[in-house]
Amino acid sequence: MQTQTTHMEQNVEFQQSFSPLLMQANHILSLSQTELEAAINDAIDENPALELEDCVVCPVCGRRTGGEPCATCRLAAAEARVVTRSDEVLPRTETEYRAPSTADPDFDPMTLIASAMDVREQILESAMASLGDVHERAIAFVLVDAIDDRGFLSLDIEEIATETGTSPEDVEKVLQTIQEIAPPGVGARSLQESLLLQVDYLRAEGVDIPDIVKRVIEDHLEELGSKRLARIARTLGVDPAEVEAVQSFIRDQLTPHPLQSHQSTTWTAPSSGGHVVPDVVVTMEGDQLWIEVPNAIYDRLHTEAFYRAIAKPDAAAKSVPDAVDPALMDHETVSHAKAQVARAQQFIWAVRQRKQTLLRVAEYVCAYQEAYIRGDARGLRPLTRSEVANALGVHESTCSRAVAGKFIMLPSRKVIPMSDLFAASLSIKHVIQQIISDECASGATLSDAQISDRLLDHGIRIARRTVAKYRSQMHILPSTIR
Repeated sequence: MQTQTTHMEQNVEFQQSFSPLLMQANHILSLSQTELEAAINDAIDENPALELEDCVVCPVCGRRTGGEPCATCRLAAAEARVVTRSDEVLPRTETEYRAPSTADPDFDPMTLIASAMDVREQILESAMASLGDVHERAIAFVLVDAIDDRGFLSLDIEEIATETGTSPEDVEKVLQTIQEIAPPGVGARSLQESLLLQVDYLRAEGVDIPDIVKRVIEDHLEELGSKRLARIARTLGVDPAEVEAVQSFIRDQLTPHPLQSHQSTTWTAPSSGGHVVPDVVVTMEGDQLWIEVPNAIYDRLHTEAFYRAIAKPDAAAKSVPDAVDPALMDHETVSHAKAQVARAQQFIWAVRQRKQTLLRVAEYVCAYQEAYIRGDARGLRPLTRSEVANALGVHESTCSRAVAGKFIMLPSRKVIPMSDLFAASLSIKHVIQQIISDECASGATLSDAQISDRLLDHGIRIARRTVAKYRSQMHILPSTIR
């Protein structure tokens, strides 16, 4: 009986301490730089125990400065004003406007307008990063398209295998990859499978989950839905209180609609703002690459001195001689101050954890893609998010959050999405570039629609306007003026 009571207490402690902090850290990690600043401002408005130290920072990257842009950003701005025009290279931030008479009929000007990718598009992009075989990529296209609004797979494995001309085993293998990189529970074929995927995700994040949770989901989910808790307890030979704790855990920590959950909406959190702020800056001193997360906002967050003095009088007495004596205040005031300080400390930890995770991912990726970072445009090596996650010992979705919506400034002062350093986001572009290079050698000129048809030979099925978007991003001219 004592053993059962111990298990129940551990389960309650997990629900109150670990999971909310983990969810907050994941949410903070998924935000873009501008969204992070907005979230910090909101947190400060809601919590009087949280404050942001006033200091003068670089208006571009957020480094501590004397008010002017830092040396790195100042140099980048100066180089951006020097525009070198050629038929092969155009600056990334420049839009080329042409008269209607010279426009490519296959070119869609709406592709020049940036738009946020939804979760399905992000899942597909990450799947392309993790899959190297053309047949597996074709399966991934169908699988992602078959995910409904709740996040469940709407087609049978056999049906997808028949449609793609592959075996059910191949489809299962690709589905497992998609389930690993998607928000927890997305891509499941049933509610039971979705809940088990979410449990596996939490366990991979380091949360200690009792085995009884998985046993209840696997064998007694219908009985749990019918609230036959005593019957489940008798079958499993445990105390009914443990089953009640499992019910509370599933209700509070898991979701029956994984694609509509808060976890899913913050999985990538693409920025909707037009101003690009580099999250990571890479500089070169001699032959040495220096990688940093420069924004000083990570270190400017502190707990407010007055609240800290009430919540932790012993520590405050050493640093603040005239600290308030909590004995002179009522119990309710002291409890309120302690709760607010605890919330502020958790938020500060989550923000600083974001910096550490972002720095670890950036250091690994930049070391792996060092040739490209140093300026070799052809030096980009195949790299997937799963490889980075395995190397760093984190979940693949954590790596996806650390990359999505983040930007990196290269030593050349060019600011690019971090996803560009993965073979995932450039693989299709490389194929398009190769097709256009072949057309130049043969003397023929292919329209975007013809390029779309050629991509089918490589197992890549994308629309013509998507080809136009990728071509525009690579600064390749339309077919009528190539």
